[in-house]
Amino acid sequence: MRRSISTMLTTLLLCAAILPAAAQSQTAPISLNPYAANQHRANQIRPFNLAYLAYQGYLKDQGIPSNGALMSAIASGSITAQDIIQAAVKTNRLPEQTLNDQGYRHNLEEQLKGFTED
Repeated sequence: MRRSISTMLTTLLLCAAILPAAAQSQTAPISLNPYAANQHRANQIRPFNLAYLAYQGYLKDQGIPSNGALMSAIASGSITAQDIIQAAVKTNRLPEQTLNDQGYRHNLEEQLKGFTED
């Protein structure tokens, strides 16, 4: 009986020592996106989500049309992925370094293509 109590107390002490250290050592989720490597993305919107924010009209104040008008503007080339990224940076939805992120722009372009394809 004493041995099992001693073992249980030892286990509890070890857990109490290990768990706080493990909680502090947590890092940001790892992205499987090869373009995301070596970039801090704490507050960054994914290209998929940014495309739909634009579609829903969240970037209208920056001159990005919404809904069907956005699809037409993308199809005609009058609105590009870079325009949407710039609008998102102006509204603090994306960090400024995203303006130079070619991988992010490419992924957003792919999402926008989906708006114009049948």
